[in-house]
Amino acid sequence: MLIITEKPSVAKDFAKALACSFSASDQAYKSRDGEITIVHCVGHLFNLQQPDFYDERFKHWNQLPIIPQQFAYDVNPQTKDVAKNVIQHIKNHKNDEILIATDADREGEIIARECLLASRISDYSKIKRFWVSQALTPEVILEGIKNAKPSYLYDDIAEQGFARQKADWLVGMNFTRFMTNMSGVLLTAGRVQTAILSAINNRCESIENFKSEKYYEHYGNFSDNNGNECIGIFLDENENTSFPNPLEKLNYLSGKRASLISNKTEEKKMNPPQLYNLNDLQKEAFRLYGFSAERTLQIVQKLYEEYKCVSYPRTPSKVMGKDNINLCKLTSSMLLSTYKCYNEAFENGNYTSSNKRVFDDSKLEAHHAIIPLEVLPKTASADEKKIYCLILERFFLAFCPAHVYEKQTVFLDVNGSRFKIIGRKIIDNGWKTFVTINTPEEKENILDSQVLSEIDWNNLRLNTITIVPKYTKAPKYFNEASILAFMENPKSIETEGKLVGLGTAATRHTFIPKLLKSKYIEFNKKDIVITELGKTFLEGLTKSPAKLLADISQTTKWEEQLKDNPELFLENIKEYIRNSVSTPMNLKSDFAKFQTKQNYNKKRRA
Repeated sequence: MLIITEKPSVAKDFAKALACSFSASDQAYKSRDGEITIVHCVGHLFNLQQPDFYDERFKHWNQLPIIPQQFAYDVNPQTKDVAKNVIQHIKNHKNDEILIATDADREGEIIARECLLASRISDYSKIKRFWVSQALTPEVILEGIKNAKPSYLYDDIAEQGFARQKADWLVGMNFTRFMTNMSGVLLTAGRVQTAILSAINNRCESIENFKSEKYYEHYGNFSDNNGNECIGIFLDENENTSFPNPLEKLNYLSGKRASLISNKTEEKKMNPPQLYNLNDLQKEAFRLYGFSAERTLQIVQKLYEEYKCVSYPRTPSKVMGKDNINLCKLTSSMLLSTYKCYNEAFENGNYTSSNKRVFDDSKLEAHHAIIPLEVLPKTASADEKKIYCLILERFFLAFCPAHVYEKQTVFLDVNGSRFKIIGRKIIDNGWKTFVTINTPEEKENILDSQVLSEIDWNNLRLNTITIVPKYTKAPKYFNEASILAFMENPKSIETEGKLVGLGTAATRHTFIPKLLKSKYIEFNKKDIVITELGKTFLEGLTKSPAKLLADISQTTKWEEQLKDNPELFLENIKEYIRNSVSTPMNLKSDFAKFQTKQNYNKKRRA
């Protein structure tokens, strides 16, 4: 049997589980009896061919559209030796059982299939797929091999992967050349990155065009006969609490008695935070430590591959499978010998299938959430320790009971004017008891912290009115955390209606570096702002037939179609390209203005 893994570290895991040792002559792991051979890739070993491979005419950038009838691959020069080794082993085992054990996701599937295509394998009847989302312990590997399924069951995922790969190549090649030809300036374009650039531009424009407005809130300071005090906010008959002008009439209420309208108490629960997926870990690391998404991925990848102390990091899942219950129990017990501060959290934890926030097969994707697997080595750097401790604490907190509090809402009447009073009382601190790392707090009303249990509501008097001037605030610039949130859930920030996410957990960190490299965006401290070149690029693009490329909703529709019907998705992309690049435009005057402005700014700085 030949086993193909995506990376060297996974090949080593399989070798350990199957008692294989490395053979230098074969450049592979082999069992003693020679029945098992394990080889590894290093990610993608092949790239789609350059345009001039298909037609010499495409050496010239004015030859558009570029739409090959049949796509072809070339070996990645940086991994040619690895590719040669993998292909040779596949050819040697073409009559044997072949187990695809690349990552259990879309990219992993096409990495393996590219190798099979390059090896000219035509008979897939003996090819099986190893597909697990659990941490690759020896037990999990052996069970996964036992339950491996025929590769044809994963053809749909492969089709999605190849369609995405070809679509991105088509969009990048055609629109980079199209925009460059039209403008006279080298401009890069991408199916997802251009939509993200458009979102950044929209946010910057909203901030630039924002005009702050002053408004007022009015707070009543109350006390009872025993000296107990509370604060309430004035609201009108339409429940408004913000007013364009101070309501001087309220000052006449000072000293008046208040009558109780209603007093409602309800128990509230705040569940513990869920386990990390890559997106959430990147957002938290940026918020706490200022780490870029790329930096966080580098660190957690090292924790996974080199130290082997955390699970697979490039995951969109925030849950574990029910099969992982025992793994979580055993891992927690093992970690407690070193991290004793979480003993009480463990004792209070719910490690059963009833804990749906952790164990939920229906929400489990290709890989489960990121969890710690081993103690962090003492040789780890300070930054590596920070990321590991985030994962460690989130792991223990996820099993803890909810934070329970009592929320009290009281409405008072003072001579026909209504005031709302809010307070809360902690009943069970739950998971918050065990927090050691600063985590985002629930957004609370400024009145929420009041303790109201001692107030005599039948003998209450309004003492004074405090008028507080406030100003409407502009939206915030995107930073590396909020742009990741936008990619994951565009509808929550910029658009209406349900939209699927942009990119995947494994690729989202790549888009900001690409836009920086193209000089479309830059950082102002931690804020992401669009450059003049980025603005000019988008302005030119939206004037052209290619304007849909900057449409966020269209990009998300493509993402959805990719999952539902990869073939139709690719055909629609091709048709869009044909229609867009067939209408030449002259955008050189736009970019001439941009270059003039740039030269002027350079002279001023000089």
